[in-house]
Amino acid sequence: MDCDSNRKSIVLLLCGELQEAERAALEAHLRECFDCQATLAEERRILRLVEGASGDEPAEELLQACRRDLRAAMSPWPGGRPAPSRPWVSLWPAWAFALLAAGFTAGRLYPDAGLRGRAGDATTPEAGATIANVDFRDSDPRTERISLTYDTLRRTAVEGTVGDPRIRQVLLETVKENRNAGLRLEAIEALRNHADDPAVRRALLGAVRADDNPGARLKALEALQGRAAGDPEVRGAIVQALLHDTNPGVRVRAIDALKDSRGPETLAVLRRLADGDPNDYVRLRSTALLSDAMPQEIR
Repeated sequence: MDCDSNRKSIVLLLCGELQEAERAALEAHLRECFDCQATLAEERRILRLVEGASGDEPAEELLQACRRDLRAAMSPWPGGRPAPSRPWVSLWPAWAFALLAAGFTAGRLYPDAGLRGRAGDATTPEAGATIANVDFRDSDPRTERISLTYDTLRRTAVEGTVGDPRIRQVLLETVKENRNAGLRLEAIEALRNHADDPAVRRALLGAVRADDNPGARLKALEALQGRAAGDPEVRGAIVQALLHDTNPGVRVRAIDALKDSRGPETLAVLRRLADGDPNDYVRLRSTALLSDAMPQEIR
């Protein structure tokens, strides 16, 4: 889709004035286009700045009347009828522009009016909408209680435990999509005790394999460590990290994650590293774990 056209539609999106198909197409584009995401964030910031403006909200009847007038002005012959032969028809472009400008002004002054009744539960992310600008306000590792805010079409605050589907969805999206490494680290830490959940396990495996931050890869390995012995997919991802990760600290943690896995393929990898890995500490840790894993009579 054309970015210039999309940027013109972003304000309409935030004001709830797009049809469902147009909204879906724009949100699909926003998931892929960083420039348009930046425009969306800036427009959302402007809306937040005017949220505190004083004054009474316009009546719902007034908003509906403005929308009807705008739709009528946008079509020179409503209902498909021929254009009427009247002198004011020539003024239609100017009238349409004036109504459009008035609608944008009202939308900025009263940002919630166009969304009321359609946005759904304020604590539930809109279906299919991109989650952005996650901010962890507070977290308690003992109770797993988390307080965070995030943006979809508007800023949302939610509080609960990792077991809450709303919280878990935001955490998973943060691990998989957020470009802020610090936020990914917080999300992985919050999810570390829930690796039995298939969606959480997939997100952690993705972090081990592809996260560009070694700290995130390290935390994901720690969260998956207890599953290495009984889950071939987890064990395979840890072995690949051990063999190919560019960070020695991550590789050493991968060795520790394999301490309860004593299959032939694991022992073969450890033997290979103990014999010739270029990193001294990786060689030492591999030798130590290999010695613990092998039967006494083979030592």
